[in-house]
Amino acid sequence: MTAVELFTHPTCKGCQEALTALRALDHAGKLQLQVTSLGTPAGRRRAEALGVASVPTVRLEEEFRELNDEEDLQALLADLQ
Repeated sequence: MTAVELFTHPTCKGCQEALTALRALDHAGKLQLQVTSLGTPAGRRRAEALGVASVPTVRLEEEFRELNDEEDLQALLADLQ
């Protein structure tokens, strides 16, 4: 099963869209989702340690993908299915 880490922030609209889509795949058993919120000190430390500078960003193993728009999100979802 693919492990996916989503870096989010509570005020990020794109983060909520990505979270909803990835949670659906997690609930369907297609991936294992971990959410890291930059709204917490621990989340900010983890993001900084991994070099994540913007949200939403997804980590797939050692690959990081910034989701700058709906097209990026749809491409990610297609790759995960």
